[in-house]
Amino acid sequence: MSEPRFCYWSVTTGPYAEMMACCIRSARAVGVCEEFHVWTDRPIPGAICHPCGKFEFKNYLFKFDFLKKMRDLNFEFFVFLDADNYFVRHPGDVIASTQGAPLHVVLESDCTRDSNTRPDWWGCPLKRFVQLMTKAGVRSRSVFNTNAGFWIVHHEVIDRMVDLALNFWNDCHAKGYRFTEEAPLAYVGHMLMGNPYAHVLESDSALWASDWTGCFENRIPDGRPWQFVDYLDGHSFRVDPAIVHCMRSKSAMLSHGRRSSFNQ
Repeated sequence: MSEPRFCYWSVTTGPYAEMMACCIRSARAVGVCEEFHVWTDRPIPGAICHPCGKFEFKNYLFKFDFLKKMRDLNFEFFVFLDADNYFVRHPGDVIASTQGAPLHVVLESDCTRDSNTRPDWWGCPLKRFVQLMTKAGVRSRSVFNTNAGFWIVHHEVIDRMVDLALNFWNDCHAKGYRFTEEAPLAYVGHMLMGNPYAHVLESDSALWASDWTGCFENRIPDGRPWQFVDYLDGHSFRVDPAIVHCMRSKSAMLSHGRRSSFNQ
C-alpha cells in the first residue's frame, strides 16, 4: 500500500515569506520532495504560491479560513507549518504521526497537573480552561495546550475541524476570553484524535518540537537535541526533532532566506 499523499502548506506575507523560503530550502536540503503550497502576497522560491488577498491577522484565526481553501487541492492530508520552521533532517513518514487519526495536533502541557506553576494560558486560568474544554465535550482526564506552528489534517475532516474550532473560539470569546488559534486547535485535537495521550510531545518528539525557550536563539538550528521546558510546570525533557519551530530564530531565518533564496 502506498503512503498517503500530502503537501505542506502555510500562509505568509511580508518578511514571513522570506522565512518561508528558508524553511523550504532547508526541507529540500535534507531530501524532502513534497510540494509546499503557500498563500502569500509575493513569490516564494520553491513554493506553489496562491494569492492571499487581504485578510484579518488578529488572533491568527485566518489559518482556519485558509484551511478551507485547501480543500480544492488533491491531497489526502495537509501538513501546516508556520514560516519559522526549519528542517534539520528528513522527517521520515510524516503521516505516521497521526496514528490512524484524521488529525495530528502536538499536545504539550497538561493543564490539570498539580505541579503547574503558571496559573493561566493566554490569560485564562488553567482551571477555567479545563472547564471550558470539558463543557465543550472533552472527556480525557488530562487537558493539554498546544503550539499552533505545526499540525496535520485529513481532507475529509477539514469542515468538521474548522466548525469545531470556530464554535469553541466564539463560545470562549463570548465568555470574555481572547484566545489565539491555539486554544481552538488544542480543542479539536482532543475531540478528533481519539486518544490525545498518543499525541503528547513528551511521548514522541522525533518529528517536530518548538524551541520556545530559545536554545537556538538568533541562529539556525544545527540538528543537535536540546532540553524542552514544559511551559506550565517547568520540567524538562530531551527532544531531537527533524523539524524545529524556530520561534526565537526569526532574524536568522530571515537573513538566511534573503541571502540564499531571494538572491539566486
